[in-house]
Amino acid sequence: MENLIVGIRETNLKLTLAFGIGLHHAGLHERDRKTVEELFVNQKIQVLIATSTLAWGVNFPAHLVVIKGTEYFDGKTKRYVDFPITDVLQMMGRAGRPQFDDQGKAVILVHDVKKHFYKKFLYEPFPVESNLLEVLSEHLNAEVVAGTIASKQDAMDYITWTYFFRRLLRNPRTEE
Repeated sequence: MENLIVGIRETNLKLTLAFGIGLHHAGLHERDRKTVEELFVNQKIQVLIATSTLAWGVNFPAHLVVIKGTEYFDGKTKRYVDFPITDVLQMMGRAGRPQFDDQGKAVILVHDVKKHFYKKFLYEPFPVESNLLEVLSEHLNAEVVAGTIASKQDAMDYITWTYFFRRLLRNPRTEE
């Protein structure tokens, strides 16, 4: 490993690698980044500190993933914004890849105001919503042509038999 560290350009990366800790971010020189990836995959370093850019693209298995914060600074809007939930899931998905590990752990560190959201997201299933509203007129017209719907009452009966109606009763705000 010593001979690999000598070839590293980034000063901070050289220092951390000497202690078995890698750094991975978009600002690294490509050769440094590839070296860190190789060292981590081959288990020459046990700890890798990375930015969210590592979430996509590289098959990087880890036993433990710690996500420190779920926001990033958006230069266009000049404010902090939340990572898309798909990115957070992708980061978490790096823990415990089946071909490398039999289990994995993911820890999300967030401010108290976001704790409830992530607990709910991780431990409660999302409801399945209906998309019938977007195409309801086509369905009703097809039933009229087929002769299934001949009156307003038939149309109302038809709608009440749908999953869309069941979800509308339980969660009316979704269909606004």
